[in-house]
Amino acid sequence: MKRFTLVGFGLLASSIAAAVKQAKFPAIIRAVSSAATLKRARELELANEFFEYDAVEEWSKDSDLILLCGPILHILKTMEALKNVSWAKGADASRQVLVSDIGSTKVEICKAGSTLPAPFLFVGSHPMAGSEKRTCEHNDPAIFENAYWFVCPPEGMPESTYEPLLSLVKFLGATAVVFPPEHHDATMAWVSHMPQMLSSTLAGNLPERLLSHNYQHYAGRAFRDMTRIAASGWGMWHDIAVTNRNETVRALEEVRAGLDRTIEAMNALKVVDGSAPIGGASQPSDASQSDNSAALEKIFKAGNDGRASLFAPGRNAASAFFEITVQLKDKPGALLSVLEPLAQEGINVRDVELMKVRENVAGTLLLAFKTEDEAARALKILKYLDYEVKGR
Repeated sequence: MKRFTLVGFGLLASSIAAAVKQAKFPAIIRAVSSAATLKRARELELANEFFEYDAVEEWSKDSDLILLCGPILHILKTMEALKNVSWAKGADASRQVLVSDIGSTKVEICKAGSTLPAPFLFVGSHPMAGSEKRTCEHNDPAIFENAYWFVCPPEGMPESTYEPLLSLVKFLGATAVVFPPEHHDATMAWVSHMPQMLSSTLAGNLPERLLSHNYQHYAGRAFRDMTRIAASGWGMWHDIAVTNRNETVRALEEVRAGLDRTIEAMNALKVVDGSAPIGGASQPSDASQSDNSAALEKIFKAGNDGRASLFAPGRNAASAFFEITVQLKDKPGALLSVLEPLAQEGINVRDVELMKVRENVAGTLLLAFKTEDEAARALKILKYLDYEVKGR
């Protein structure tokens, strides 16, 4: 692959470009975007050639791989433009241009891709990576590391045809998953699109009895975590909603059925009589039998199992990380006092999460490492520095 063309030069496209540049590959990177974005991409030296969107004749010609990185409806519009480039009509019969995308839904995009004429060959793809940041300003060469990257080739296409895309995915540190587009959209509806709709619905339906007193400010971590993605922008989600409507609605209906069962189990509970003696002879030994909580307990245990299944060994890309937890001390510079000694010892922390923190109460810091040896060394160092540290 001598020339990569990245159409829609936002966070993910610029991160791909930054990774290729960082590795000093002898490849030409073409950035296709708006004039303002291209100006900044030039300043950051993220690409070799720069084109605005409407110069499709120029940026598509001589490309080996075209990766469509804009919003879904823009990806579909760009593929329509590719159908009409004049140079393609006279292209050599042996010429092949691999076209892919990073859209969050795949069925509609892959349908459109299948109509591209020669020399274009389309393979849908979707990296499970991103950030709340959107611009090339925030490019991160490591953003794809350890992430799943779905690849959706047309039925019957030999792997050798889209091997360059698989090689790019591997180079970026992601894990390629070859998947039919229909399976992709049904899966994403449950693990991504439906959760977004639930989060937006949850945050958007705070009752007036709370809002009128500003009681929502007392929300704990559970509510804050569940509504974090409610801050997502509508623009991207409009495109996802209209191209994966049916599967997302089906997932929402399945969750609604589960909520109905939970409500039914809650309504079946017997209210505990506060006047009843505690620990008396008449107290039943099995509380679940006395208060009709067996159905709700079953729901909780199913939830335990479902959550655990997300992290089954060998099935989740993130499980390749080795994690430790550190109890922070409530003082200025607490984070630095943990991370600095590790950096001095050449230990690379791959991910950091502040799991819980309250004023005057120690927070729990989650640190992730690529290798078990790095995690063990970090644990030993931090224990020596008198931190309460545990493997996870």
